[in-house]
Amino acid sequence: MDMREVNHQVRINEWRQIISECRSSGKTIRDWCKENSIKSSQYYYWLRVIRNESVALVQKELHAPPATFAAVEIREEDTTYENKNDTCAVVKGQGFSVEIKNGANIQTLEQTLRILGSLC
Repeated sequence: MDMREVNHQVRINEWRQIISECRSSGKTIRDWCKENSIKSSQYYYWLRVIRNESVALVQKELHAPPATFAAVEIREEDTTYENKNDTCAVVKGQGFSVEIKNGANIQTLEQTLRILGSLC
């Protein structure tokens, strides 16, 4: 490790302490920085540096490749059924019953299941 890296690590350790003090103060970042004569832009810069280095360290320790994004193709499902009036599911709960027919509108079905999930 050369002198530049050593200085960087020292600064990181200093800023970890500063960030920890700010977070434990119970004050907003803006107010705490103002009281301690620290520019909030400096605070956020070092917070970002520390987070990025922490993520890189964890990925290195896990030998995980860096995160990548891939395009996902969504295909429309074929909603044509021989008989759209056939029941495909019945959901029963305490005091209610929901019958889902083939060909039901997917948005309505999603919203209904979301509401039922929050009630149960």
